[in-house]
Amino acid sequence: MRLSTACMILFSLALSACSGTQTVKKDEMMPDPIAPVTGGGSLIVEKGDVSLDGQPDVWGYYKEIPDPGNPKILTKVLVKKEADLNFDGRKDILREFDDEGVLRREEVDLDFDGKLDEIVVYEKGILKQKQIFRTGSSRPFIWKFFEEGKMSRMDRDDNSDGRADYCELWYAGEKLSKRGWDKDGNGECDYWENAD
Repeated sequence: MRLSTACMILFSLALSACSGTQTVKKDEMMPDPIAPVTGGGSLIVEKGDVSLDGQPDVWGYYKEIPDPGNPKILTKVLVKKEADLNFDGRKDILREFDDEGVLRREEVDLDFDGKLDEIVVYEKGILKQKQIFRTGSSRPFIWKFFEEGKMSRMDRDDNSDGRADYCELWYAGEKLSKRGWDKDGNGECDYWENAD
């Protein structure tokens, strides 16, 4: 898969999250929405084929809610977006959105092995936490925490017991201020040193 194709899929995911689904022509090399169908309860599913192989690569899931300005009109709100970035038939990215259509969670398979590599959590569209998984593991080994979109803390599980063994505190996401270690094995860093 070429990098430009993956970028095109990611761009289409971001664009559709902001602006809804648009009909585009195949000669413009963007996904053509397939006629929406009801699925997953009351969700509307829209599919797109970026690779032009006749199989969907992008899925958008929407719900209809009454328009606040006119309750007689139903408005589509994006609930979930999925994509197969390398066209192998497996979904590599899943994005979930809140009731206003703002990104709240993302799950990603970065190496295309069919297993989760990263979970990203947002609050009102602002990055709050990243969980990073070791290859083949079902639980994270790095947790990154963010304040106003900038990293404030990083915890790492070095012995694979599911708890933090090493910690870092960051100033405004730009400068490492302290390093910490969990000396008693309870998953909380209790011994700290200045980074300077």
